[in-house]
Amino acid sequence: MRKYTKEEVYSKTLAYFENDVLAAQVWMDKYALKNEHGEFVECSPSDMHRRMAKEFARIENNYQNTSSELSEYGQKTGALSEERIYALFDQFKYVIPQGSVMANLGNPYQLASLSNCVVLPEVYDSYGGIMHTDEQLAQLCKRRCGVGIDISTLRPAEARVSNAALTSSGAVSFMNRFSNTTREVAQNGRRGALMLTIDVRHPDILDFIASKKDLTKITGANISVKITHEFMQAVVFENDFELKWPVESQDPKVSKKVPAKVIWDAIIENAHQTAEPGVIFWDRQHYYSPSSIYPRYKNLTTNPCSEIAMQGGDSCRLMALNLTSFVQNPFTDNAKLDYEKLYEVSYDAMKLMDDLVDLELESIEKILKKIEQDPEPDFIKQTEKSIWEELYKNGKAGRRTGLGFTGLADTLAMLGAKYDSEEALLFVDDIMRFKLMGEFDASIDMAITRGSFEGFNPDIEWDSGFIKMVASEFPDIYERMRIHGRRNVSISTVAPTGSVSILTQTSSGIEPVYQLEYERRRKVSKPNENTIQDASGDYWETYKVVHHGLKKYRAIHQEQLNSSNPEQPTPCPPEPAEGPYKNSTAPEISPERRIELQSIIQKYTTHSISSTINLAAETTKATISDIYINAWKKGLKGITVYRDGSRDGVLSNIEEPKEEEHCANCNSKNIIRQESCIKCQDCGTTYCD
Repeated sequence: MRKYTKEEVYSKTLAYFENDVLAAQVWMDKYALKNEHGEFVECSPSDMHRRMAKEFARIENNYQNTSSELSEYGQKTGALSEERIYALFDQFKYVIPQGSVMANLGNPYQLASLSNCVVLPEVYDSYGGIMHTDEQLAQLCKRRCGVGIDISTLRPAEARVSNAALTSSGAVSFMNRFSNTTREVAQNGRRGALMLTIDVRHPDILDFIASKKDLTKITGANISVKITHEFMQAVVFENDFELKWPVESQDPKVSKKVPAKVIWDAIIENAHQTAEPGVIFWDRQHYYSPSSIYPRYKNLTTNPCSEIAMQGGDSCRLMALNLTSFVQNPFTDNAKLDYEKLYEVSYDAMKLMDDLVDLELESIEKILKKIEQDPEPDFIKQTEKSIWEELYKNGKAGRRTGLGFTGLADTLAMLGAKYDSEEALLFVDDIMRFKLMGEFDASIDMAITRGSFEGFNPDIEWDSGFIKMVASEFPDIYERMRIHGRRNVSISTVAPTGSVSILTQTSSGIEPVYQLEYERRRKVSKPNENTIQDASGDYWETYKVVHHGLKKYRAIHQEQLNSSNPEQPTPCPPEPAEGPYKNSTAPEISPERRIELQSIIQKYTTHSISSTINLAAETTKATISDIYINAWKKGLKGITVYRDGSRDGVLSNIEEPKEEEHCANCNSKNIIRQESCIKCQDCGTTYCD
């Protein structure tokens, strides 16, 4: 395989991203294929997209794609060829397989999972059980998986144990162990991401909530509380609430009552101070799901960013649609969204998502073969082997997928809709409906041609609030699904798309634009002359960024103005430089509207949504409490907030002295600046940056 120098790759990749240094660096560091010596064997993202397209096309060729019972689009589209798949990937235009897939699919030099998310089985309540979970965590992190662990099964502090200690140190005491394992494994290119959750009914709940008040502890994990409807009602009505262990037991070994507000105030206090814990509305996660209502697929906890709740011993892979690519005539009065194309790409992407399940099963087979060939004795290999066998079994049975999107804020701006306006909410509803129709038509068609997930039962499904919504609002889809089943137990999500949004040069996921001009930090494994170190000891490189959507808006409007006045000096744009982004950045949008928009998206999403509500530094605890209660009432599956200044961030405003400006025509300093335009008071020249 041909090798390229770093200089060759940087030059070609920088040109690919139109001189976007951050995008070029992220792709080279995280996704460009390198051989066992660290030498580049891919020269640009085009090579990566071709590599992935070949692998997906190979799986597509394994299936029959014709039947008179297929949907209208399914009957005419047929199998996806390598060229069609490449066209979906090229320039990150329509479909973006997320991190693990870009890095590892078709990679002969590394043996890693294609799954972005894994939930471990219940932690057995013993020291041996805790060690077993810890080893499973390490084995998965070394294959680039993000992991979720629920510690609700561990007995509370002071409970009796049959060892030298006589009483337990409690569930919370083991959080640092799991956190440290994650950080330990996440070195030299390996990945570490961990979510730790606990049920709000657990007697150690207050210790759990306060566990990250010291920002130097449990730095390798996010933490969230699984909250029940019963608890929320006790909060609203200021009632007492029972803490018990085991948390599901009708005859618990430990039981005590505390005012619900004591727990609630602790959650709010720590969210205000440290942005954690996050809150997961667990009953909503269960009942508004097409998968969790099946006993064999019942949710246990979530992945590290909370967008995928699933059973223990299961995994999920992620892809994202680039919503900006469906906007025609962006940033003009004629802007519109191509809903037919959105439906078709959603359908095609869903087929690719199912193909990705097969590709992951192949990866697991290679991992298991590698374990079998390893020189360690069988008793050492057993834990690693058993967790991958469990993931293989459940992945094949449920065929869980996570099709999301990125670029929502830019899409709305391109359509001329302020992010949190009524007009934007209507656009979002339409976008999600067409995405859902494409996804479900594809999954039902694949059930016809490839077979349904194991255990499909329309009677069980009727217990799902999500399925009842589909039956009510998409009756044709529901009737086809009731007859034929669907290929995938759960289908869609909204995952964070930090690195993906850098490559697509769009806003990230569901999030509004954070700032139009800002500094962005990128985490690196080793320090250099350009890095800074945070309180946790992690190193970051800093990049100055002007939001790409804003640059496109300015360029389009400047071109229009130039073409309408070819003989005149370039005038200022007729509206503020931010245009449709004005008052639409994260700090400017009200939390109530953020929740309203997220509730619309959640309505049409089978899994959950990763989103953080940004709040001003002066935001009060009472306001955060109101936000959380409103989120619960609106049917969200979870919520996280970040109050400015509560912890080190990845983004920050640019604040630096400006160089003294001169007129480009006569060099006079006697100028007036308005937004991005300058008018010289001496020679009269008006021009824009």
